[in-house]
Amino acid sequence: MAWGAEGRMVPHRTGRRLAELLPRGRYVEIPEAGTLVPMDNPAALAQELRRFIKEDA
Repeated sequence: MAWGAEGRMVPHRTGRRLAELLPRGRYVEIPEAGTLVPMDNPAALAQELRRFIKEDA
């Protein structure tokens, strides 16, 4: 779960809980991002996606 560090619409605990429910689930906070992480900080999101793919490859 890539969660916006500045997101206020859905509590961070919800993201953490969703990550716990997924196989190999993880929770990461994306800095300088709110609810729309891909629009707010696409570079940081892409970096986390690359890290996730590399670790699970």
